[in-house]
This record gives sequence, C-alpha cells and structure tokens, in this order.
Amino acid sequence: MIWAKYIGLSALALLVACSNDAKDVAAGSLETENSIAFHVKLANGQNASKAYVIIHDSEYFADKIDLDSTRHPQTDEKGILELDSLPTGSYVVEVRGLQNKQEQKGVTSFEITQVDNDSGKVVTVQTGTPASFEGKAYTDKYPAWVMIRGLEYRVPVDSQGNFSFESLPEGVFEFVLVHSQTNSAGSTVSQILAKSEVCVGCDGSDTVSLIDKTASPRDTVTVDSSSKDTVAADTTAKDSVPVDTLKHFMFEDFESDALDGGKSKNWYASHSEKATASLEIVNNLSDREGYVAHFTCENEAEYNWALMGRYLGTVDMSDLDSIVFWAKGTIENYVSFSFDIIDSDTTADIQSGKAWMHIPLTEEWTRYTVTPGQLEDKENNSGGNIGWDAVREKVTNISIFGGKGGEFWVDDIEVFGLESFTPKTSSVKN
Repeated sequence: MIWAKYIGLSALALLVACSNDAKDVAAGSLETENSIAFHVKLANGQNASKAYVIIHDSEYFADKIDLDSTRHPQTDEKGILELDSLPTGSYVVEVRGLQNKQEQKGVTSFEITQVDNDSGKVVTVQTGTPASFEGKAYTDKYPAWVMIRGLEYRVPVDSQGNFSFESLPEGVFEFVLVHSQTNSAGSTVSQILAKSEVCVGCDGSDTVSLIDKTASPRDTVTVDSSSKDTVAADTTAKDSVPVDTLKHFMFEDFESDALDGGKSKNWYASHSEKATASLEIVNNLSDREGYVAHFTCENEAEYNWALMGRYLGTVDMSDLDSIVFWAKGTIENYVSFSFDIIDSDTTADIQSGKAWMHIPLTEEWTRYTVTPGQLEDKENNSGGNIGWDAVREKVTNISIFGGKGGEFWVDDIEVFGLESFTPKTSSVKN
C-alpha cells in the first residue's frame, strides 16, 4: 500500500504518515515532541473561531476512511489552536471555516526541525473562498482516483477519464493519479500512475491532464511534435458517473478470440454486394502487445457497406454507461460504431435498424468512448439509423463499419454500466 493509517498525537489532533510513492514506511515516532500553535484568520482579517484544523504529513494521501472522519480539532474564539506534542517533520495544515455563512478554506506548510519540549511555534493560516477544479486522467487502469498530496481530498475518475473537486483551498499542490485494486489475499494494492504540480485558484490556470506514465507506449498518442508527453485521446464529453460506482467488464481483448490461421472465433466480417471485407486476428504489431483485430475493406460505390461484427443474441443495454475501445487506422472518412437489431423473422414485433456514431480514426493507438448520448439522433435515419431508444432494450449485434474503405485495428473493448451480457435466444447472427 502507498499510505499508512492514523498515528496518535494528542486528543486534539490527528496526523497521518504516508510513504513516498509506492514504498511503505512506518508511522512517525512520538519520542520527540514540540509545542505548536495555529492562528487562523479569515479573508477579511478577522480571527476564525471554531474553524477546523486538519494536519497531515506532507507526503500523506487520503484513504476513504479519512474522508468519512469528522475527528478534526477546532480553533477557540480567538482563532487559536494549541498542540503540545508534535514530532519533527514536514507538515501540511488545512483550515476550514465560515465567514458570513460562506465557506472559507486555507492551507500552508510548515516544518519542525528541532527537538525542544519547551519551544513553541506559531503557524498563521489565511483563509479565502475555495475554488472548484476539474481535469482529465488518461489511463486504462480502473478503478482510479485523483488525490492531492498532503491534503484530505480524494475523488474518483469516471468512465471517460474525467475528475472534479467541488471545493479546494487556493494554492500550488501535487495532484496524484492512483490505481487501487484488491489482490487474491484480500489486501488493497495501490499504484501511483501520474503526478503533476497544479496551481488551484490561479488566474489563467489550465485544466490538469494526468497521463499514466506506467502504461505501455502502445496505449498513447503524441500530443504534438514539440512535446515529450503523450496522451491517449478521447472522443467524449464529461461523464459524471465515477468508475468505482459502475459495473464494468472487459468484453473483448481478442486474446481468446484467435484461431489458427488468424481467424476469429466470435467476430465476423460482412459486406454489401459491391464491397469487400476481411477480418483477421493478429499479434505481431510493433506498437501493441497481444492479439488485436485487423479489418480491411474496399467500398467505392455509394450506399455500399463493410463491417466487422459480433453477435450477442438479444441484450437489454438500457443501463449502458459507455463502451470504450482502442483503435487506429487509415480508413477514409471515418468508422462507425453501431448497436444493431437484426431480425429475419418478419412476423416478429421487432423493428430492425441501428443506433450509431461516426468516429474519425488516427494512425496512432487511441482510446475512444461511445456513450448513448453521442449516438446519432433518430431523425437522421441514414443507413438504417432508428436511434438509441429504439434499440437499447434488444441489441442483437454490435458492429464497426469500415467507412469508405481502408484498414483499421481494434483492441480491448470494455463495457461500463453492465455487469455482463446475458444473451437471449435469437436465430439471427448477421
């Protein structure tokens, strides 16, 4: 684990020690103690009475139990909080108070470098109006959280990589992207994926992008030629549903889909009369590990089509949050991701058709996200589009159309919002 639990200081204060990055460290010693006083002032210069004082080791990261805690000491009527025992070290102190019933927050850092039980130290903290802050995290590891080193804040990354803090004190902080999962022994294992120093509340400050530096280069695409940073591009708008509250599963990574000769076990290629389509499963790419799907097509005539597809049976996708996949290609125009209803029984009370969105591909591996809200409106009925509301309860196939021709590669298709597909019976495959 990358953080340790609470260690005691006094009846008034809590201090949490944390390891550096992914290394475990023991809690700080209490054998050396110093007295300290915190003087808290509001933005208008008045003393902040009954303000909460939150003290942490400067390397601290918030755990969920910390966020649920209300055990924070408060200042007196003069805005003072005194502690009589604090070990040497580096600390961050945040205060939270009210001014005219409006929330106030402030933060500062301090060090105790010498041991003297008779010494005293005064730390003054000025509060101000808190700021909201949001950003983007580029990682394919879930669940993931963004934390602020030294402060008691921790927010989840949603299924499209967005995160947001509703209320932060102003200042320069280190934002840290963390992935946590439970291993087979039942212990939580955490990994730092990215770090970035950010100024919250600064004029003209940009939204932060946290890029997973632990990911293989195959999962990234260069931002621009003048930058050494790489980022997995995303087609999505903001999604407010955190990943750790969503059901999700890997629908297809193509590792178990490959048959001898490069054939696919579960996916098919299909095309109209005057088009061609070919699908193979390959694992010899220099820019991506493991098996991926490789689709090629020719489609020169108007109203022709070519696609790779997967038969599902009949699946209710009403609760779908999003489908995420990685792709690259040289398709002319764009590819189209489609949720289909395909039924040959004309007596059945089912309207055949699709709901789809069109996605321009790049020649670098890129992470794309498809949400119901991004699909074409039903009024645009070209290509058999009937809209999401018409297909969501009875999706029989999913397809990726090859546009006007070319080739593309697809890998790691994940589904968010559904625990798994439970297909019903259907006589139609493609």
